[in-house]
Amino acid sequence: MTWIETISDWLKQGSDGADKLLDYPWDIDVRSLEDNSERTLISASHPKIPFNVEIVVGKHFANLVINPIIPTDAQDPTERMRIYKKLLHLNTELNMMKAGLVGYDDNPVIQVDLDLEYLNKLEFNNALTLLVVGAHNMITILGLTDEMEAFILNRFKAIVATKLSEGNTKESIIDFLVNRGGLDKESAKNVVDMTLREISPKGDGEKIHDEDAGPGPMYG
Repeated sequence: MTWIETISDWLKQGSDGADKLLDYPWDIDVRSLEDNSERTLISASHPKIPFNVEIVVGKHFANLVINPIIPTDAQDPTERMRIYKKLLHLNTELNMMKAGLVGYDDNPVIQVDLDLEYLNKLEFNNALTLLVVGAHNMITILGLTDEMEAFILNRFKAIVATKLSEGNTKESIIDFLVNRGGLDKESAKNVVDMTLREISPKGDGEKIHDEDAGPGPMYG
């Protein structure tokens, strides 16, 4: 079995009531990277986790990356320098992880690099947990909580719009947001109602197209 198959199986097999992040039933998408590097991208998502996790599997290493898709290139120079300085400080404070910038929009990302020669399921789970916690901490430290809240809301609205287009009832979508997304019932109802108001002029079955809700792969 290849590492791509092993990691994919670790992510797919699980239940929503699990204690460990790796034991959640993650939705995954697997594709080869078009950079002549013979690397494969596994994009993993779960409704309870506000970020997609991108796992780039190469010959010797697996890179776990979270890209919250919050551009900094449009910030004024003083604010950009404040953010970049904090990213450098993060690199001296974080264990196993590193922070940096990717893409034309200079999105802050956080990453864990794992040596495949010694990798096991426990180490992968620990890295995944550290990555998710580290991403939350990075957002807080950089003062980007408002942008992150907007991103999370758009992500939930995109999920709701997709389920509406698939013919799911309002009640079943609310149950999904509560049981799999971790929202309380009132918040779930508000997200569904908000999405219905936004898509009603376009037709009840039309899906919301929101770039911020997409995976935005770091390497793809």
